[in-house]
Amino acid sequence: MNLSDPPHAGIELDRIDFFANRPGAGESKTDYKTFIKTLSGNIMKNGSFLTFSNQIRDINHILKMKYSSANDIADVILKDMALTTKLLKLVNSSFYGQFSDKGISTISEAMIILGTEEIKLAAAGLKIYEIMNDVANVRILKDMAIKSLQRSIIARELALEEKMENAEYIQITAILYNFGEYLVALFSPEVYLNVEITADGKNLSREQAAKGVIGISYSQIGRFFASRWHLPQPIILAMKPVSNFNLLKNRLSTGEMQRYLCSFSNELCCIDFSMPGDIIGKKILEISEKYKICLGITPSKSLDLLKMSSNKITKHASILKMS
Repeated sequence: MNLSDPPHAGIELDRIDFFANRPGAGESKTDYKTFIKTLSGNIMKNGSFLTFSNQIRDINHILKMKYSSANDIADVILKDMALTTKLLKLVNSSFYGQFSDKGISTISEAMIILGTEEIKLAAAGLKIYEIMNDVANVRILKDMAIKSLQRSIIARELALEEKMENAEYIQITAILYNFGEYLVALFSPEVYLNVEITADGKNLSREQAAKGVIGISYSQIGRFFASRWHLPQPIILAMKPVSNFNLLKNRLSTGEMQRYLCSFSNELCCIDFSMPGDIIGKKILEISEKYKICLGITPSKSLDLLKMSSNKITKHASILKMS
């Protein structure tokens, strides 16, 4: 698939090859179509996640209201009072910046000050994070949810700095970037553990290890479900990992730039911060060097992005309902 592919209503299971290259003989221990069907069945049997699926559709409705009035979008957000309350708390905090001494008291006022698109995307991103965090039943899933939020913060900051046109979906793409891995960890922990063992034992990336164990990568799983939920096509396309790091930044299309910014943000957030400081510094340097041609982000800038995003999450942990 390339960035000029036309939108589609959803990718059916028998078309999953559209995303995937078939694994070679002996690479996969699992039939990936059976595995996807099992994941889908587990989602349908899980009450909390079935609610997640329904709410994803509500979020999708918000995202697709591109030409709707601010009042129409506000009405959709206001249907979820818990989301409205949390969103207003964040808007009035330094998470988005302090805009008024008196504070912002309504969603409509927030749209006037921050912009309709900003509030729409903030509501969608916050809802996705909240559901991922609520459904998470073990620490590793909580950590994945937090990393998804951190990716979103970093990708949004970079998109703003680049003054990207039509980049409104980037923070949603970033938050969903590792959604396939999250689903496998939640609904098939034994397979997830097998992928982790394979990655460590064979010195592979998680994407490569998942493809070897399952027959399809985490990214392909995430994009499959994003398609089944009819998320906007730019989000699905930008969830696809990048592999060519020799493309000049000024030659990247908007869609390609979204992919590279989300991929870069993901690599930064996947650094293991339990390692010694010099090893962490080396990892940051390696990532910055890897994306030097296509993004031109310096190691010091990368470090600043990590600190900024981490500080935001820590400072607003009570609002974000982190535990």
